[in-house]
Amino acid sequence: MFHPIRLILSRPSLLLLAVMTFIHGSAYGSTLPYLSITAIDELHISDQAYSVLVFITSLSTVLISVSLGVVSDSIGDRRKIMVALASIGVIAYGAIFIFPSRYVFVCATALAIPFFQSVSSFIFISVRAETVDLTSQDAAAVNTTVRAFMSASWVVMPGAVGFAFASSGSMRGAWGVAGLCALAILFCSIFLLRKPRDQASSGKLGDAFFAALKEIAAPLMLARMISMASVTGTIRLASTLWPLILTIKLGGKSADVGIVAGLIAFLEIPFMLIWAALLKRLSLLAILVTAGLVYGCYMAALSFATAPWQIYLLTLPAAAGAAALLSMPLTYFQELFPERPGLGTALNPINSCLANGLMAIMFAFGAPYFGYSGAAWLGVAMAVAGIAGLLVLGNARRSS
Repeated sequence: MFHPIRLILSRPSLLLLAVMTFIHGSAYGSTLPYLSITAIDELHISDQAYSVLVFITSLSTVLISVSLGVVSDSIGDRRKIMVALASIGVIAYGAIFIFPSRYVFVCATALAIPFFQSVSSFIFISVRAETVDLTSQDAAAVNTTVRAFMSASWVVMPGAVGFAFASSGSMRGAWGVAGLCALAILFCSIFLLRKPRDQASSGKLGDAFFAALKEIAAPLMLARMISMASVTGTIRLASTLWPLILTIKLGGKSADVGIVAGLIAFLEIPFMLIWAALLKRLSLLAILVTAGLVYGCYMAALSFATAPWQIYLLTLPAAAGAAALLSMPLTYFQELFPERPGLGTALNPINSCLANGLMAIMFAFGAPYFGYSGAAWLGVAMAVAGIAGLLVLGNARRSS
């Protein structure tokens, strides 16, 4: 279980990347839980305008992450991109903190902060480059363990930031904290990250970019992404449903929602380490299938909940399944393109976008007609369909 941790500790470059993952997750965890409160309650942005803002931000994040990820394979030293992205983060978060107007908030959130969010992709591209000499099992285990550092930041930061600024009457201080996190990423990128061992690929950048997009759009690759999104989309659907079931159907309080969310995030960390250790005995595909089945069973059990304490009890299978489904898809996509980690990593934000879209469809269709508990069974159907797709496609690499 602790073998990947020992690998990370034995390699200063990997330890630095793990710390940077925690810092980057802290910036996101400091602001995202308070995004709607700050936008609607403090800056008086309408509900409709906020929905548009969220959509544009999601679209920007996907387009930027995919484009930069693909382009990065043609660039030898990715630190330069990370320096630029971190600098944008410092400016964007700092602008919201110092100049808290609606115009600044909307522009920074929709157009600038998505660039900083792409730092996460470059961190994991760098992790892949640093583990190229390890076995595929050890490399995947390290990837999963580094991802656990991001989960750890979500255990710590939302509550700490909420406590720190609860009495101030404004949560814009959270963006100041995020700005400091971006500054720390900038410092690490300039002074601590070493020059990567991988070199830029030959050929013209434009040709390589369009060739990569063609590979992403290949039917087999699209089928893999849709199958994976069907499995991981269950997490997003469940995270929408269980707070509604807990508070509306079972009479739970808002405090219960916070406790359950924090408990799931906390439990995900040891489960990520367990799944990483199991990579020595099980294939990556077997773990994804097993985790998908666990999460499907969790969603089925969620529909039968009759008391708040049962939601608390279900945090165990929820964390067990989510731990693998949050951390393993990145490695799955990277292994499809072992010589181009940027392209493989670029598939992960596409998967997130597809998963969000499937979740939105299932919720919009299921909640009005079947209720919140009934909609959970649509999540079970998503999980089963995604697992079937992954099994049919197998773990073979992309077709030539």
